[in-house]
Amino acid sequence: MGCLRSWVAPLIWGLTALMIGVVLWLSPQYTEALWAPGHLSRYHTDVTSCGSCHEPFQGPTPQKCLSCHSSADFAARSEPGVTRFHAGIIQKGRPCLTCHVEHRGVMAAITTGALNNPHGEFIFRVTSATSCSDCHMLTLVDGEKRMILLSNSRVSHIIEEGEGTHRLGHFARCLNCHRGGQLDIDDNEYGDN
Repeated sequence: MGCLRSWVAPLIWGLTALMIGVVLWLSPQYTEALWAPGHLSRYHTDVTSCGSCHEPFQGPTPQKCLSCHSSADFAARSEPGVTRFHAGIIQKGRPCLTCHVEHRGVMAAITTGALNNPHGEFIFRVTSATSCSDCHMLTLVDGEKRMILLSNSRVSHIIEEGEGTHRLGHFARCLNCHRGGQLDIDDNEYGDN
C-alpha cells in the first residue's frame, strides 16, 4: 500500500537527505548547541572539547576520566580518605559514572550515589569551598564510611557568620532559610538574624 502520488516518496527522501546534510555540516561548528544535553559543572568549565571526555559512539569512559583525574592527581589534591576511596574504584575499573554525572549546569551536584552532597551545590558558592574535603573528612565510623565535619577556619567562619543559626547539625537544611542565595525572613525561625 504505497502512496498514489509519484512525487511524494522522492520529496520525503530529498527532505530527509537535506536534514541529514545540514546536521552533518553544522555539527563540527556548533557541536555543543546541537548535541550537549546541558551545561558543564563548575569543575569542568575549562574543558573545551567533547573529545576530552567522550569516546565517539561510547560516551564518557573511565580511561578519558583518568587522563585528567589520575591516582597521582587524587593523592596531590585530596584528603587521604578520598584518595584511598578513588584508588579502590580505579583499581577495580569501576565506571566513574556510577557516582558522578555531568551536563547538569554550573551549580548542579556532580556527585551522586555513594557520596551524595546533602547541602546541594549551593554550599560551594556560599563558602568558596572547592570540594567536600574542605569541610569534611571521609572516615570509617562503626565500619561504615562517613563524612565528619572538620574543625578548621572555614567551618568556624560559617558558624560565626551565621551568628548561631549556622550551628552543627543544621547545615544540610540551609534551603529552609535561603532561597537562591536570598534570606527569606518569613521562613526564618530566628527572626531578624
